[in-house]
Amino acid sequence: MNLFSKQKPDITNGNIKKTLIKLSAPIVVAMLLHTTFNIIDAIFLGRLSSDALAAITITFPIIFFIIAIGSGVRIGATSLIARLIGAKKIDEARQAASHSILIAVVLTIVSVILGFLFIEDIFILMGADASIIMLATEYMKIIFYGIVVMYLSFILNGILHGEGDMRTPMKGMVLAVMINIILDPILIFGLGPIPSLGIEGAALATIFSRFIGLAYIINHFVKRKNIVTPVVRGFIYAPKTLKDIIRIGLPASLVNVSMSFSFIIVTSFVSAFGAEAIAAFGAAVRIEMIGVLPSMAMTSAIITMAGQNAGVKKYCRVEDTVKSAIKMLSIFMIIVAGILIAFPEMFMRFFTEDSKVISIGATYLRIVPLGFIFAATGSSITSAFQGMGKGTPPLIFQITRLFIVGIPLAYYLAFIAGWGLKGIWWSFVIASLVTAIIAMIWFLKEIKEKEK
Repeated sequence: MNLFSKQKPDITNGNIKKTLIKLSAPIVVAMLLHTTFNIIDAIFLGRLSSDALAAITITFPIIFFIIAIGSGVRIGATSLIARLIGAKKIDEARQAASHSILIAVVLTIVSVILGFLFIEDIFILMGADASIIMLATEYMKIIFYGIVVMYLSFILNGILHGEGDMRTPMKGMVLAVMINIILDPILIFGLGPIPSLGIEGAALATIFSRFIGLAYIINHFVKRKNIVTPVVRGFIYAPKTLKDIIRIGLPASLVNVSMSFSFIIVTSFVSAFGAEAIAAFGAAVRIEMIGVLPSMAMTSAIITMAGQNAGVKKYCRVEDTVKSAIKMLSIFMIIVAGILIAFPEMFMRFFTEDSKVISIGATYLRIVPLGFIFAATGSSITSAFQGMGKGTPPLIFQITRLFIVGIPLAYYLAFIAGWGLKGIWWSFVIASLVTAIIAMIWFLKEIKEKEK
């Protein structure tokens, strides 16, 4: 099986495991490269100074917030377009694509205004030192100037995912990351007549490289190489279409935004243990993200598969898709967790030589991977609900994981029970386990009702 062939898999009739793998493979590459943006910045800025690494760490919740909003709309677009394609309603799918772009434009305007007004206040609330706040603010102001590039990339990729084209977004990301790798050291440290721009250079490199990746995707649409091309001249504003995207996209955004908000809260907990703890947390999270990328990629593939199969009322295939995904991911997560638990210091040294930062990060990497299987199970079921057009259950799962179990437990274990940072790390594992159990029960009940 050629994982990166141009031929699109038969999503509604083909072998489920092979289709999942074929859809997931390009997404794994794209997500790995997407994660590389922050990792490259962290590696080079870590060489610049500990303050620069801490600054890029506290920007992560804000970056994640932007990604959360963009991903939410992307999920709404992917879900609706996949269901319309499954139902053979191609013209409606094209209108849905156009409405998704309209939402991206509105989001850009709102994000820029709110970002410039409140970014520094948010960093102050996170409890970081003044020098770190100044650096983080410089970085984020440049990111906000180019935020339209990020939102449009999410939407156009979502349109392509809806029809099962995972290769084109991957190619755009490959191009963007290659440029970012070249520009980052040049703009951060300077080269010849180009001055050292420090953390601002990292932000400029990120935005410019993302713009090049977006240009590649736009060129793909202009040449009409795909099924669903957004319409301009034939655009018909339809409140129902907008509502259908928002009905899935808004809860999906809230799912992701709640993650960002909880990350801010958890970061404030971690900051109570010093700047080294923040730096270690930021590096360890980035390492963790690489490890769970296949899980994240497969959940994206599940949205497309669940959407198209729900469009033709094949709910038994939706159930089989989720079960197959969980089985495959469980095997992979056991391997990844074993590697991270066995060699945590080695991975931490990619980011820093500070022994205290390495020690704190290594403890994180020995505990948190124990919950990878539970997290993958919950994410797989969440994506199936989103693909079927059900936005509320995933939001409930996320609220349960973060705000009913996770954050209260983290605070209790860290500050009341006296476990310190270990208490925060263990709360992640326990919250994922509880959520996975609830999600599985709900999903099986939903499928049983659909099949009646």
